[in-house]
Amino acid sequence: MVVRVVGPIVALLCVGGAANAASPASPCKLATTAQVKAAFGGTVGAGKVDTSLPSAPTCHFKVTHSNLGTSGEAVVFVTPGQSAATFKLAKKYVPGAVTVPGVATAAFYNPHTTSIELLKGNAVASAQGIFLGANAAKVKADVIVLAKAVAKNL
Repeated sequence: MVVRVVGPIVALLCVGGAANAASPASPCKLATTAQVKAAFGGTVGAGKVDTSLPSAPTCHFKVTHSNLGTSGEAVVFVTPGQSAATFKLAKKYVPGAVTVPGVATAAFYNPHTTSIELLKGNAVASAQGIFLGANAAKVKADVIVLAKAVAKNL
């Protein structure tokens, strides 16, 4: 089963947001297989672009035998239509959002989607780990490692 969670932020805050500055041409340029492996361990497949939402392409890395004790996937993308202003709104209104220091200009973790929204300059991106049944604290720690890699490549 493939789970794709883009998050409620995109649906709620796309309207009126500024275009992202310095967005990479492909969401797969946000992370390398080596960076995904550093975050989740295991065997990592090449990133594959999903364009089922053409305005919000995502990059999916299949991860087998991760350090979480299960297989799953890492997903990265630039959040379309978001800006520094919409990022601040999202952080305020996403239920359970937790500030994550040390990632880009600002970042928060959404425990419901196991993803980190991060702000760098005026660009907003997302890093997500989808590993069903894995330890929640460990997933969060691994997603933070992935988000730091995304921030470097954004």
